[in-house]
Amino acid sequence: MKPPRQTGKAATKEEDSGSRSVRRALDIFELMLKRCEPVTVAQIITELSIPKSTAYELVRTLLEGNYITSSGKGAALFLGRRLFELGMAYRSNVNLLRDGSQIAEELRNETGETVQLSVLENDLMMVILKEEGIRQLRIISNVGSRVPVNWAAAGRLLVSDMDDKALTALLTATVLPAPTGKATTDIKKLITQIRRFRRQGYATELNEANEHAGCVAAPVIDASGRCIAALSIVAPEQRMLKQNRDSLIASVIAAAEKLSRRLG
Repeated sequence: MKPPRQTGKAATKEEDSGSRSVRRALDIFELMLKRCEPVTVAQIITELSIPKSTAYELVRTLLEGNYITSSGKGAALFLGRRLFELGMAYRSNVNLLRDGSQIAEELRNETGETVQLSVLENDLMMVILKEEGIRQLRIISNVGSRVPVNWAAAGRLLVSDMDDKALTALLTATVLPAPTGKATTDIKKLITQIRRFRRQGYATELNEANEHAGCVAAPVIDASGRCIAALSIVAPEQRMLKQNRDSLIASVIAAAEKLSRRLG
């Protein structure tokens, strides 16, 4: 015999409780992603203001489902195998990621350098996939990392379709000094640079996001002619001298054009 279906206030209270639990579980994932390292239950309780008993129950449920896992470092926890499987399922069904992954790997194999594919997410540049370099002194980057568009060559391409009014508003709200202090925060200079980069079909930066490293990037264009992503090569500054930089620019442009064609 089925239990009677709850109605009215009781049903609403149960739904509210369920929604709150889902939100808290998602907040735990976001905390781990933001920190890029394992966290303890105590940190979850403190940083997310979750009641102790609720936090332990959520962690137990997520562990059982393999959504989080023990990191092997004391009591710390991190994102689990099931989230990876879900991510792979999402990746396989999205043309940009599926085709972008293959082309990024080919570009990495050709150049030996770290390759990234980035998109605009909530007005910031977000890395959605990477192929780590195979040469010595390679540059390490993290999938899911977000930075202001003025820090990165790819970021400046991602906003290049905006008109001056929209671009000014976005830059005013998001521009920040880079860790190196070398990325410009002047809005007018940035807009001029963004327009030039889009006209020439590639963007470059050196020591702006990271000390002793540079980047070359090219836009991924959809059928409507808009930049929907940017493919970039990141390398140590000694491999960004003119002759080698020109070769990397040619390679990233060719790869971005190939991905653009695949996307129609």
